[in-house]
Amino acid sequence: MTEQKCAVCGGQGKILLLDTQCSFCNGTGEFSKTADSYMKSHICQCIFLDRITCPLCGKKCHHDTPNKPKVLISPI
Repeated sequence: MTEQKCAVCGGQGKILLLDTQCSFCNGTGEFSKTADSYMKSHICQCIFLDRITCPLCGKKCHHDTPNKPKVLISPI
């Protein structure tokens, strides 16, 4: 049987981006419904790094920010 791991820290018990203990699993790395729900609907964290890839899920940027919107509309 495969052991489930915390969706936020990947079972490491530490959030590497912040260099802190994972608050979703209290540093144990064990699966929690809270972490799983958070990852399904989290706000993209790419604003902390390259604005291209989310460091939490590894997916391409999937948010809109006032500093760099997804759709650029030229002035009329």
